[in-house]
Amino acid sequence: MRKGITIIIPVYNADRYLKRCLDSVLKQSYTDWELVLVDDGSSDKSSQICDEYALNDSRISVIHKQNSGAGAARNDGIAQARGDYVVFVDADDYIETNYLEQLSKHTEDVVFIDVQCVDEKGRKVKEEFMSRYKNWTKDDLLRSQMTGKLPWGGVRKAVRRILLTDKTIRYSNHKIGEEALYSFQVLHYAQSIGFIDKTVYSYLQHSDSLSNSHDEDPWGSVATSLREEIKHQGDYSIYANTLNAFIETAAAVRAYKVASYNSLMTSHRKLKKVRAWMKEEIDWQFAIDRVHESGKAKLLIMLLKWHQYFVIWLISRLHQ
Repeated sequence: MRKGITIIIPVYNADRYLKRCLDSVLKQSYTDWELVLVDDGSSDKSSQICDEYALNDSRISVIHKQNSGAGAARNDGIAQARGDYVVFVDADDYIETNYLEQLSKHTEDVVFIDVQCVDEKGRKVKEEFMSRYKNWTKDDLLRSQMTGKLPWGGVRKAVRRILLTDKTIRYSNHKIGEEALYSFQVLHYAQSIGFIDKTVYSYLQHSDSLSNSHDEDPWGSVATSLREEIKHQGDYSIYANTLNAFIETAAAVRAYKVASYNSLMTSHRKLKKVRAWMKEEIDWQFAIDRVHESGKAKLLIMLLKWHQYFVIWLISRLHQ
């Protein structure tokens, strides 16, 4: 049975890449789709480009709004979606012509896809094949995404719209990591999970992306907010150990960023504060879920606990 699919693209000052992104949607072999463009207060030519494409194809609609962040923009798109599945694409990325065709063959609540990272010239930098984990249990997938051992990324999964509406699943307003709550909820409530084991999505690695910003603590508030949300829904005791692991991972990310952006003396002072924050935020009534922490996080956490601040600083320099 054919399925309508909603593609949601939040757009903010992306005129350099936007046409390539939109053309990749128009070239889809599967044609039963709608595209919701959410212009998040762009000040470049993005708004004009969105309107031009909408005039030329009735399947495309545009929401113009004041800038409020990618999470809120995606939520506006969800509110307008009418397809059976909701797919997210970032405005500087592009999709393969068979993406929606492949998705239309699925019936699961959540469908993971294989993605690749490319540079400005379209050269492959790395692959992130979620299909490698298709034999994992739902619990392992969920907990590994909670800690960031597996990337959250809303673009890496398509979700049945009825799941989003029935469970009122939305993105948070965090500038970085707004996908964490969304990813937890869709996996928590999903009754079935599928995979497209073909590379159907390419995301651009460029220097001015939010993920490359100089925020020294991008995950700290994300981890504590997720903890409060899980407490609110009454599942805290189930996930407390993995939330502890997420707190540790957030501290590891913060430690690496601090060491990357500061001198050795400044890093030493700031890393002491990172260690203190981690000790304070961990709920010591529960264990720490080491199984679903990444290897890099485990190493940095161990070094933090042993006060090996110089080694952390040195590691950050070796990877620059």
